[in-house]
Amino acid sequence: KFSFNNCFDTSQFSYRSLPLDGLRKIAWIGRIEDNKNWSEFLQIGSQLIHNYYPNIQLLMFEDPTLSDPKERMKFKRLITQLNLSKNLTVHTNVPNSQMANYYSLIGDSGGFLCSTSKVEGAPYSLLEAMSCRCPVLTTDSDGVRSSIIHNQTGKYYTIGNIDNAVREAKELMNNKAIRESIRSNALEHVKTHFSPDLYAQNFINMLESLGVDSK
Repeated sequence: KFSFNNCFDTSQFSYRSLPLDGLRKIAWIGRIEDNKNWSEFLQIGSQLIHNYYPNIQLLMFEDPTLSDPKERMKFKRLITQLNLSKNLTVHTNVPNSQMANYYSLIGDSGGFLCSTSKVEGAPYSLLEAMSCRCPVLTTDSDGVRSSIIHNQTGKYYTIGNIDNAVREAKELMNNKAIRESIRSNALEHVKTHFSPDLYAQNFINMLESLGVDSK
């Protein structure tokens, strides 16, 4: 009966201007397990690196204690098979307080956050990226629809379709007009639709409709 967005405080987690190293960065955040679909990220990265942009840096943020051991073995094998060792950096257990720096750097580098999940709730990682002007390329994994509108606040690709993902990624990186529009629209979307004030009002309305005194 009641459904409304979680709140996100853009004043506490937001864009920071930091020195760049000149290398474009593409990031992925999750656990090394099947639903997060890590292998698709590596395949997308491989296509972009080996066919178009050899200097791309792939950044993967994860907690190794939450991964599936069998998936971990597959993960290491695929990195070798796709020849990604020189382009890939795996960051483990980065404190959330530091992630705004990473998102800001990724966005300013000309890169993006790539979400490859098969099924997802309403991931905070996308809101964090959007708040830091880091564009998002994602699968249509249900819960992301509250934050990503195709070509307005981010981009979708069809899960399993690497060619489609690469085409969308290239446009996101090369078309400056679309890229900057998405970066600006995404930030405004988070401020408007995920604001703490809006959340508080929705929560009060819910309590009142249940007959609970919210005063």
